[in-house]
Amino acid sequence: MLEVDSKKYKTPLFICDDLTLMLLPSCFSHSLTKNQTIYVLERKVGKKGFVTQKLKENQIKRQQVELILEKLRNFLQWIEEYALSNSEVSIATHHNLSNKILNYYINDILIDKLKKSEGVVQKHVSALKAYYNYLANAGFTNIKNLMIEPRLQEQARDNKKPRTAVKYLTPELRSIIYQNTSCIRDELLLKTGGEVGLRSKENVGILLNDFEVGNKKHKGLLSLFKEMKDNPTKDEFIFYLQGKYTKAPRNGFGLPRNIFFTRELLLRMKEYYDKERPESDSDHFFLNNDTVYFGTKISVKRASLVFTDVCKIVLEKQKKGMLPLDGQLLEKGHTHHVLRHSFGTDKFYYLAESHQIAIDNVTATSIVYLTVARLMGHNAEGEYASKTTKKYIRSCNIKKDFEEKQQWF
Repeated sequence: MLEVDSKKYKTPLFICDDLTLMLLPSCFSHSLTKNQTIYVLERKVGKKGFVTQKLKENQIKRQQVELILEKLRNFLQWIEEYALSNSEVSIATHHNLSNKILNYYINDILIDKLKKSEGVVQKHVSALKAYYNYLANAGFTNIKNLMIEPRLQEQARDNKKPRTAVKYLTPELRSIIYQNTSCIRDELLLKTGGEVGLRSKENVGILLNDFEVGNKKHKGLLSLFKEMKDNPTKDEFIFYLQGKYTKAPRNGFGLPRNIFFTRELLLRMKEYYDKERPESDSDHFFLNNDTVYFGTKISVKRASLVFTDVCKIVLEKQKKGMLPLDGQLLEKGHTHHVLRHSFGTDKFYYLAESHQIAIDNVTATSIVYLTVARLMGHNAEGEYASKTTKKYIRSCNIKKDFEEKQQWF
């Protein structure tokens, strides 16, 4: 699923992977953006005790419009993923989903699986109510009963507590995680985070064929495979990640950047291409291998979902004593993003060491920080630059602690 901003209608539009318009979400987006109103269910008890209910328009602020559309996008992306394993659910019929499925998303996915806090989940609930009330008012569905179920209310409140899992994974633990994937594709989806620094969604931006950006030609993976073959002593290969595939502020693209594949990683990518990748006309390198969406590009959350599944395997093996216990252990609070953060931490640490700068003395204007910011696709300017720097300083100190303990063992 894609979301594009329409210059004509001045509103975000939702597009399927086959580039067809998702009509109902797009109509809702247009109405919401233009009018800044939502429908709220109003219940009244009459003199004889009869309850009547109707949908009433309610004015909202611009910030609420953007929040509702963000949560709706998250929901529609989940529907795409869920449809892969449930033939009764699809984007085409999402407007008629039952209360059971909608509340499964709110409770079992957001609260239990993704560990979202009560406040965050309430925002999702409000967004889905705004969308489905709009559809109900237009006659496309019935009013939905959406809620945080009593069985998960306490957990939702507990999810608000900060995670204690450190935001760094040692190379040894990353290797264990990679080894417990079920196929080359999934191994690579995790390695692009831990060895290249890609966000989950950025894996969609790895393309096979050469492409042009601003009249400048850039190499796709097929050209990099040839370059690797023609230059047997070359150890590093550059791929240009376009801004449209990176994390972006609203109504714009993210920061494009060069990413650097080692020969070892590129060889593994070539192996996936030769042995495992489905035959397809798609230019996207990573493709779905399930029976329903076989040969189509992966979703933006695929790497995160792979990480979640692999973590369950690794955590179970740790519990049974099947893995070394003298190094860092995986924790439940670890997410796919920690792989990317670990890559950034390693770069930050070794750049500081090579420039003979003490970790705690690195500032947001130093060559160390600016170089890592470019590698990670961060904006090195503005109010958040120093906060990002502090995160890496803290993680570098954690890295040092792990290395010292490993040397002791």
